[in-house]
Amino acid sequence: MRQIWVVLCGFLVASGLSGRADAQTTFEVVGARALGMAGAFVAVADDPSAVFWNPAGLASGQPAGVTIEWGRFQRGNRKGAPTVGPWQRSTKFVSLGTWPIGLSYVGLDETVIAAGPAGDLVAQRFSTKQYAASILQTVTDGLVVGTTLKYVRGRVATGPATEATVGDALQAGADRDGVGSGAFDLDAAVMFDARVFRLGWIVKNLRSPEFDGPAGTAMTLKRRSRVGLAVLPAAGLTLAIDLDLDTADLASGPSRMVAMGGEHLLSPRFALRGGVRWNLEGVRALVGSVGASLAVKPGAWLDGHLTHGRARGERGFGLALRAGW
Repeated sequence: MRQIWVVLCGFLVASGLSGRADAQTTFEVVGARALGMAGAFVAVADDPSAVFWNPAGLASGQPAGVTIEWGRFQRGNRKGAPTVGPWQRSTKFVSLGTWPIGLSYVGLDETVIAAGPAGDLVAQRFSTKQYAASILQTVTDGLVVGTTLKYVRGRVATGPATEATVGDALQAGADRDGVGSGAFDLDAAVMFDARVFRLGWIVKNLRSPEFDGPAGTAMTLKRRSRVGLAVLPAAGLTLAIDLDLDTADLASGPSRMVAMGGEHLLSPRFALRGGVRWNLEGVRALVGSVGASLAVKPGAWLDGHLTHGRARGERGFGLALRAGW
C-alpha cells in the first residue's frame, strides 16, 4: 500500500493540479472504444488503444493486440458565416500492444477558425505525426506504471479566413502546407487494478513541445492530465468516469471535461457502449456518444462510434479494426 501512495503522489505533483494548462489538444481524438464511451476510458484502457489512453492499462488486457483506426470530427455550422470556434479534425491511429511494450502511430490533422492578432479571423491548421513506444513496469500486485516515449513531427499553417462559409474557410485552411518541425516528448501513466474496479491516471506531453509556424506563430502541445475510475459490477459490464485535472485553452474556448460512459458485452460477438461528456469551463454543452463492436471472427472486432453535440454542432464518427490474442 505504501508503494501505491508513493506512485500516486508522484503523479499528482507531475500533473500540476494547481496550475491552469494552456493546450491545443484534447484527449478525445483516437480510440474507437474510448470515443464510444465519450472519453471515459483512462481506467478502462485494456486494448491496444491503451498506448494512447493509458499505457499502463496494457497489462489488464490480452497478451498482444493490434488496432487500425480512422476518424473524422467537426464542430460548427459549415454553411454559416465564419466566426471564432468551428473546427474540423481527421485522425489515423495504428497500434500494437503487448504486456511488456507497445508501439503506435497517431496522425492528427486539425483546422480551427480563431481570432487573429489584429482582431480578424484566421484559419489555423495544426497537423502532427506521432511515432511512439510504450513500456510497462509492475510495481506491486495490481499496480502498473507505464510511459510512452514519442517523436512528434508537427506542421503549423495560418492564414486569413475570408471565405463566405465556415466549411470553405476550414477547407482553405486545411489545404495550407505550413512549416514543419520535430520534437521528442513522453507520457506517463499508472493503473491500479483491483478486479472489481480500476483507477487510472495519465499525464501527457510532459515536455510540452513547441512547433514553430510561419511569421512567428507557434503551437504547443501543453501538458495534460486526466484521472479515471472504472467499475466492473458484472461480467461483460463496465461503467466509467473520467475527469480532466487541468484546463486546455483551445482556440474554440477553454476545455476541462468530465466524461461518463458504459460498455456491455451482450454476446460473444456483439458489444454496445455509450456515454456523455460536458465541459466544466466555458460553454458547458453536453456531447453524447454511442458505439458498438462486432466480432468478424474469433479475436477480431470491427469497432465504430458516433458523437453528437446539438448545442455547438459537434459531431464525429470513426471505424477501427481491432484484434487480440
